[in-house]
Amino acid sequence: MKRAAILCAILCALICAALLATGARQFALAAPQGDSLVYADFESMQDNRPVSKRGGWVQLNSYEETTKSKFKGLANASPPAPELVRLKQDDPNKAAAFDYELYSPNQYAGVNLEVHGLPDKDGKPAADDVSGYKYLSMQVYATGVPRLRVELISRGQGIGMSSGFPQSAFKVKPGLNTYKLPLSQFAQPSWVENKVSTKDVLKKLTAVSIAAFCDNGCTPVQGTVVVDNIIFEK
Repeated sequence: MKRAAILCAILCALICAALLATGARQFALAAPQGDSLVYADFESMQDNRPVSKRGGWVQLNSYEETTKSKFKGLANASPPAPELVRLKQDDPNKAAAFDYELYSPNQYAGVNLEVHGLPDKDGKPAADDVSGYKYLSMQVYATGVPRLRVELISRGQGIGMSSGFPQSAFKVKPGLNTYKLPLSQFAQPSWVENKVSTKDVLKKLTAVSIAAFCDNGCTPVQGTVVVDNIIFEK
């Protein structure tokens, strides 16, 4: 993939125009203090890789049925991490970005950005209680797939699951947009046998995942995902 062309031409032309139209930089400051939790704004790096707002681990993962998915983020990062990009040349605001490729034959495949809210504690993910919030909002620019999927994750906190956490998918619109997802609409996939309530996961949340995905039979697709300002709101 021609990453330079994607990040320079597409991001500068489409994202910058949308950024001015939506007032993206003011979005994270709009909610009164105490009524929101900025989970990640991608302004900081530690050990040469991005971290969440409060220093949590950020990385890229992929999955597939048979033919391996591919992605590209921050060069030489191990484990893989997204690249931090500026949405405007004269604006210090940054966002997390990665390229992806999904292939066939696959019944399902995906590449996801996983963001931990807090640094690990005693060798396991640390948890937030975000059960008091009603919405999860984020700014997203994406090409390729028609929808992105957001998953609420709790690992190492007694939930007893490794996958199949509550999730919600949303349709991608052109340009950079703010998506506000009601937490009440998050639900586990139908194939999951180990059922858990969304409320219980929110009480012990360790990570939020945003995925470019295909299911029910994949066709080859490639694109770019840019994410900024992941915020829990009341």
